[in-house]
Amino acid sequence: FPPFYTDCGRNIHIGKNVFINAGCKFQDQGGIYIEDGVLIGHNAVLATINHMEDPEKEQYDILAIHIEKKVWLGANVTVLPGVTIGEGSVIAAGAVVTKDVPANMIAAGVPAKVIRKVKKDTEKGEI
Repeated sequence: FPPFYTDCGRNIHIGKNVFINAGCKFQDQGGIYIEDGVLIGHNAVLATINHMEDPEKEQYDILAIHIEKKVWLGANVTVLPGVTIGEGSVIAAGAVVTKDVPANMIAAGVPAKVIRKVKKDTEKGEI
């Protein structure tokens, strides 16, 4: 849904059945790879560029972001350069993802931390 913002747009690779909600901002110079079935909530930010820690240096970290199949990013999530979010994971609203998240995990907080495994229907006693 619009509005959608990007600084290049040429480095975004999107799979099938991906939903991107309103107000998302993709800084894509380092490359953004979004696989099939991903859901991205309102105002998510995917940033592939970060300033170096030393303010005297005019250099940047430019690293790709990889979001694997069937990931759900909640509203106002920020994903930083070089992060891979594993298949089937859920990132809670407002989280800032600074490190990779393994497959089928729920991560939340600032910075985001894995809080538990995603429960499958069979684990809930459903058929």
